[in-house]
Amino acid sequence: MYTIQVDKTLLQFIKIFYQIGIWQRDEELNYRKIGRKILFTFFGALLPFFFATNAVLCADRNESIFSVHIAIITAVVYVKFLYLLFKKREILAFLNDPIVVHSIEYREEYERTNKKIKKFMGFVRPYFLAIFITVALIILIKLPIFSTDKGLPLFISFSWNKSEIVYWLAYLMITVSLLLYCVVNSVTALIWYIILNYSIEYELLGNKLKNVGGPTLTTIKKQGKNEKQKKIRKQELNPRTLNSVPQSKKFVENLIILVKAHRNITETIERFRFCFSTLFLCQITTSGIIICVAVYCLAFGSHQNIVQTEYYVAELLYGIFDVFLVMYLANDITVASDRLSYCLFESNWIEQTESCKKYVVIMGEVLKKPQQLMVLIYPMNLATFMRIINGAYSMFNILKQFQ
Repeated sequence: MYTIQVDKTLLQFIKIFYQIGIWQRDEELNYRKIGRKILFTFFGALLPFFFATNAVLCADRNESIFSVHIAIITAVVYVKFLYLLFKKREILAFLNDPIVVHSIEYREEYERTNKKIKKFMGFVRPYFLAIFITVALIILIKLPIFSTDKGLPLFISFSWNKSEIVYWLAYLMITVSLLLYCVVNSVTALIWYIILNYSIEYELLGNKLKNVGGPTLTTIKKQGKNEKQKKIRKQELNPRTLNSVPQSKKFVENLIILVKAHRNITETIERFRFCFSTLFLCQITTSGIIICVAVYCLAFGSHQNIVQTEYYVAELLYGIFDVFLVMYLANDITVASDRLSYCLFESNWIEQTESCKKYVVIMGEVLKKPQQLMVLIYPMNLATFMRIINGAYSMFNILKQFQ
């Protein structure tokens, strides 16, 4: 039996959460845990509040639009921050669930699954590295030794402030908050990883359903067994053997185990959806605005500063991928669960007794309804993502008329 452990990059993110105090260890005193949560809760709220204030007080219209944009992004990240603070047990429970860790019997399945996860992490690592680099650049370029205009990171002019003390306090607050938010945003990788493994578990369940009545000849060839083993398996596929009472009883027992496994996956995904529904709703409702304003800034903003242009590009990619991967991976769950009924009827059910066939037909009807993640009225799939993109395009056209 093979198991797939949580990727080292994700474990490193978890380690950082503990090191900076967002997550507390069980042996810590309760008053320290409560104190840290209260401190992080209020400090985390300062960044979106500051940008919302700047949008109102700033005289420049483009900067006001940009500040609203940043306020929305930081508000969504703040929601992620609250999940990190108050949903630690749930996140770790989902991450260490046997459904996510997997128990795989065949080495070929294990290698294929491991390859898929590594391919996914091959995207996650450079994605978050690009976010860290971008945040570092926008902080460094506005350091007082490199800039004389007393602007703030994220290209905020701060023109409405006249106090030197307030400027330094604002600069320190934004710098620390950006670094903190950069770390907090890593929780997105944990959520993506969990959703990915739910779709993988459905694929593994489908393979088990194919073999519920004993491996088919196609499956035997895929497993790469030697000729002697193939011969034994072919003998096992003899109709007389399959029609025997013990074989039918074993078929039903295995089918019951898979029915329970299917119900367990369905219930776990439903708990996961319920736990993160607020975050998903925030992403769905705000991602169109984020994408729209990022395109607007690229189209009509100043391109004299290379770092600023690079930031707009990174912001656009962040707005797209932050919602796209959630929708794409959730769509994979629907697709993988929709194949289960086909996988069941690819098994050797036709050679079983009449009573066994009735169980298969009933199970087939249950599996016809695929697992679909819903947030209020929004299904989490690629069609919803395309509606978000179309909405962003419509908002951009409206915004362009005021230019």
